[in-house]
Amino acid sequence: MLLFCSTMLLIINGTGYSTDNFKVLERNIVIDQSGFIHLLGEIRNTSNETQRSITAYANFYDKNGQNIGNGSGIVSLRSLNTGQVSPFEIIFLDKNQTKHFFNYTHNFTSEIGHQKPDSIVITSLKSRPDIFGYYYVSGRISNMGNEPATNVLAIASFFDNTGKMIGLSSAITEPSNMTSLSAASFTIVMDDKLQSPKIKNYSLTVDSDQYTSK
Repeated sequence: MLLFCSTMLLIINGTGYSTDNFKVLERNIVIDQSGFIHLLGEIRNTSNETQRSITAYANFYDKNGQNIGNGSGIVSLRSLNTGQVSPFEIIFLDKNQTKHFFNYTHNFTSEIGHQKPDSIVITSLKSRPDIFGYYYVSGRISNMGNEPATNVLAIASFFDNTGKMIGLSSAITEPSNMTSLSAASFTIVMDDKLQSPKIKNYSLTVDSDQYTSK
């Protein structure tokens, strides 16, 4: 039987606190080229158990404290071992309310899972912008585990020159299912042309049903 647990994070005008299972390491609001609000961040599992199926929720408010909408998103890694970090993203899809946005409240839900070995190794990595305003991260990985790795996903978090997170993108590896001691490649595209020119750094995590990267 799965046990249910949750934690709450409240953020008002950039001030936040977290309890129980997760600590927020990074958070930022960006508005994309289409006018949608993106709530971006990174969380660390501070509990004593692996957490899985982690979902992030947010309520958005205007300057008078009136709710103007809500959103939710799945935390990028399918599970988080104790101490492990994952990015997350919530997109507020009512762009008619973007100009009224002032602050938000935020919470996570999760279930207790099983520890996932860090048996995926990143063996090469490179990045580049192109002339069309996109930003690419590509590389190769190896499955060093004794079992196949299935549904392998490469996840990139992008940061500006102040260290704020300004984008999140991912891509399925090729092949997406890796036998033991095999290799795969990936290419991640950051396609928000408003944020791409601001990219100064990025972090990469690789996740699968069985394993995660170091």
